[in-house]
Amino acid sequence: MAKFLDYSRRPASASTVATTWSHSTSVSIGHNVPNRHIPVIKGDVNFINTNNTTEFTDDDAVPSHYIKEVLDRIAQLSINSIDYEDALEFIYDLFYMHSPCNQDDSRIGRLLIEHDYCSIVHHCLIEYIKTGIFSNISSRRSTQFILYTLWNFSGISIEFRLYLSNNQKLIQFLLTNLLDYLKNLNTEQYPIAVINNLIQSIISIVHNITLNKNHLNIEQTFHIINQLLLQQEPRKTNERFRITLLLCLMNLNSKQIYQNINIYQSSFKLLFHLLKKIVQQEILMISTGLSAWIIAYALNKMPIDIILMDDNRLYSFIILFKRGMREEKLQAIITLDRCVQKSIHAKEILEKDTTCWNLFQQYKIFLDNEEIN
Repeated sequence: MAKFLDYSRRPASASTVATTWSHSTSVSIGHNVPNRHIPVIKGDVNFINTNNTTEFTDDDAVPSHYIKEVLDRIAQLSINSIDYEDALEFIYDLFYMHSPCNQDDSRIGRLLIEHDYCSIVHHCLIEYIKTGIFSNISSRRSTQFILYTLWNFSGISIEFRLYLSNNQKLIQFLLTNLLDYLKNLNTEQYPIAVINNLIQSIISIVHNITLNKNHLNIEQTFHIINQLLLQQEPRKTNERFRITLLLCLMNLNSKQIYQNINIYQSSFKLLFHLLKKIVQQEILMISTGLSAWIIAYALNKMPIDIILMDDNRLYSFIILFKRGMREEKLQAIITLDRCVQKSIHAKEILEKDTTCWNLFQQYKIFLDNEEIN
C-alpha cells in the first residue's frame, strides 16, 4: 500500500514523467534554512524546494504542448482509471518541477485556466464523495493531488487565484460539501492524518483566495472559518491549522476580529510567537508553511494597536524590516510607519536603532510616493 501524502513532502510514488524531467530534489519547508536563497512565494504552499539550484534552462521545462495533452486526457478519461490518477499526479508534480527555480509558474497557471481545470476536478470530487474518497487508494490519492494542486498554484499565481475565486460553484462545494464530508468521517476507520491534511488544504485554498479581491461570500465564509477556529483546542499538532484559520478571518473581516479580540487571544499569541521565530531564525518559512510576508500582510489589515500593545511585536517588525526580502520589507515598513504615526514610544524605539531608522527614512520616501499615487 502506498504511503499517505503529508503536506510536508512529496507523495511516496511520483510519476514516471516527473522523475524524467525533475533535475533537483525537494525537501520539507519545515526545516531551518541556512540562508534565504529561496524563491519568494507569497502564498500558503504545502511544499517548496530550498536547494541553492539557480540554473534552469528551457530543456528543463515541461513543454506546454505536453501539459495540454495531459489536461485533455483528464477531461476524457474515466475517473476510475489508473491513467486518470497518473494524469492528476503529473499536473500536481508540475509545481515541484518548476517552482524550485521559480520558473514557469505563470505559464502553467495559464494552461490550467485555459483548460478549465477547476470545472474538471469539481466533477471528479463530486463523484469521489458519492463513492467514498477512501473507498480505494486511487480515489484517495487523486483527491489529494487535486486539492494540493489547487493549494499550490493558488499560492503562487495571482492569475490562477482569481480564476479559482471566480469558480464559485467549486469554492462553495469545497467549503460546504467536501468540508462537511471530511469532518464527519469516522477517524477510527480512516487515517486521521490524511483527513486533517485534506481539511487543511481546503482552508489553505480559501486563505490564498482571500489575498486578493475575490468573489467569496464573505459572511458565509467567515462564519464557516470562524466556527472551525473556535472548535480548535490549542495544541502543538494543530498550530498550522489554527494560524491559517486566523489569517483567513483577518483577511475576510479584520474589523470584526478586532472587535472580538478577546475570543482570539490564544491564536494571536501563537501568531506573534511564530512571527518572532521566523525573523529571529532568518528563515522564510517554518513548520507552519506560512511566510513572514503572509503574516505581516494580514496584520496590516488590523488596527495598529494590536502591534503597539507589546514591544516584542514591534521588535519583530523591526527585525523583519532590516533582514527581510523586498516584499517583506515593504510590509514591515507599512507596519512601522503606522506605529510611528500612532505612538511616540514606538518612534523612540525605532530611533534608537540607528541602522533601522536610517533605512526607514530611505524607504519612507517610496512609501509616501505610493500613498500619493
